[in-house]
Amino acid sequence: MGRTQSLWNANHLRLIGAGLLANAVSGLLYVWSLFILPLEAALDLERAHLGAISSVALACYTIGIWGLPRATARLGLRGTATLAIALIVGGHLGFGIAPSSWTLAAGYGVAFGTGGGLAYGLALTLAARLPDVLRARAIGLVLAAFALSGIVLPLALGDWIAATDPAHAFLVIGLAAILPGLGCVLLLPSVQRPVVAGQVSIPAAPAPDMAFMVMTGIFFCLCFVGLILVSQGAAMAAASGLSDPSRVATAMTLGYLVASLFGAPLADVVRERQMLALLTALCATGVTAMASGGQPMFLVGSTLVGLSFGGSGSVLPVLVGRRYGADQISAIYGRMIIAYGLAALIAPGLSGALYSAQSGYGRALALSLIVAGLSFATAVLIPLRPVPGAPPR
Repeated sequence: MGRTQSLWNANHLRLIGAGLLANAVSGLLYVWSLFILPLEAALDLERAHLGAISSVALACYTIGIWGLPRATARLGLRGTATLAIALIVGGHLGFGIAPSSWTLAAGYGVAFGTGGGLAYGLALTLAARLPDVLRARAIGLVLAAFALSGIVLPLALGDWIAATDPAHAFLVIGLAAILPGLGCVLLLPSVQRPVVAGQVSIPAAPAPDMAFMVMTGIFFCLCFVGLILVSQGAAMAAASGLSDPSRVATAMTLGYLVASLFGAPLADVVRERQMLALLTALCATGVTAMASGGQPMFLVGSTLVGLSFGGSGSVLPVLVGRRYGADQISAIYGRMIIAYGLAALIAPGLSGALYSAQSGYGRALALSLIVAGLSFATAVLIPLRPVPGAPPR
């Protein structure tokens, strides 16, 4: 215990504190489904159009994560954080000040999506570069902060969001994000010192191998199912007869929070194949519960999907570090995040289109179950062998 405490020096605590605040505002991405019904009424948009805007935000989010190394190389840590927070706040304020489908797509979709990805990538990179004994715990902490927005907002403001004008809600949320964003910026050094620069540098990643392909494929499947729930969850709950649809966002992000906190440390001690099988089984079970009907089962299923979705983000960086080395986490996970981007481009818009075609979510749930089952089969049937010379698992 004493050795662990001594490793949490002032520099580590500042970086983790900045990561926590960055992900707290980045996590606003996962409360989108709370706004589906109010935006549908206020802007007279079809569900498929709103799903497409969510896809834009999630795709830009992926671009933000992918572009993080270039941003930090040019702007440093504090400059990158400032850019991310400015995009997050500005994206919300843009729609709040001049509400329209165009400002929603440009402000929320492009600006907020890109800023959220930068903030998330920065937080994960800072946590991933801590010493071995702290890394898994730090990853879990910063990813848990990402989930808090999806828990706090539905509980505290779910009824208010449903009843108020969405432009006003976006305006309030954008203004509220300024304070934690400013705290994140101030915690980071104004000058990028050599030791910090080393923590965010990303060496060239090795060529993709079978293990990378398997993990990336599973990542795509888990993100596909999770992002359908992120983009359409509250509307799906309303269509299923839930009296308080905002509970779905809370249930999903509660699962996401638990998986973020405990998934990374668990992945540090459990074998790769078993860990991936657990995540995919949670996803398949969750979709089955949601499709079975009834309010309790829908909420249980949402929680299980949240566990698998949150677990994918916390577990995969740890598995990458164990297999390829800690110095490769950012580079390889940066490649792997393409799977998230593809799922983001497809899942929200497709689920909205399936709803519009059927006037219901039966087909979207059926597709989610197929994808979840495919991910489980991949985890179970394809062996993930250690690379030669790697330490035993």
